[in-house]
Amino acid sequence: MIAKHFLTAAAATVVVATAFLAGSVVTREAAGLRLPVARAASSLAVGSFAVCTAPIDMTTEGVFILDFETGDLSGGVLSSAGKFTTTYRYNVLKDLGFKPGQVKEPKFLLVPGRVAFSGNAGNRMAQAAIYVTDAGTGVTAAYGIPWNAQQATAGKPVSGELVLLDVARPRGGAGGAP
Repeated sequence: MIAKHFLTAAAATVVVATAFLAGSVVTREAAGLRLPVARAASSLAVGSFAVCTAPIDMTTEGVFILDFETGDLSGGVLSSAGKFTTTYRYNVLKDLGFKPGQVKEPKFLLVPGRVAFSGNAGNRMAQAAIYVTDAGTGVTAAYGIPWNAQQATAGKPVSGELVLLDVARPRGGAGGAP
């Protein structure tokens, strides 16, 4: 009997709390108070592919796919018409220290990160970098994403190459930090 009353009270509490929160959001919006916007990138690897999303500008994101077998990193940005009108391609193997024909079952990590480029690069690059790590050595290459919002909104297909920014070698050797 007590359990039945407890469940009824718990359900009523959930309904009241939900109504309160919904009313609070509506009241904030009506008062002109903006709620914070959460932005998140994602990354996943299965088998011989990894995929991630990355912020391109304040309203746009891109998707990038790494093929472990070929080393090809390709990506695209959807236009407002829902078509991939901006595309990218780059082979990462050389940057990570692989020699042609010597790649045996490579494993990579692929993650995006936010970057605020300064100077002229800030006008020509997306607000993100794509990081590719060789899981066997830890060598990580960072790639910039060329971006021209005016060109992208023109609706004509644009194809470009990602830009190698730097390479980090955590176990020593020539190249960038860590």
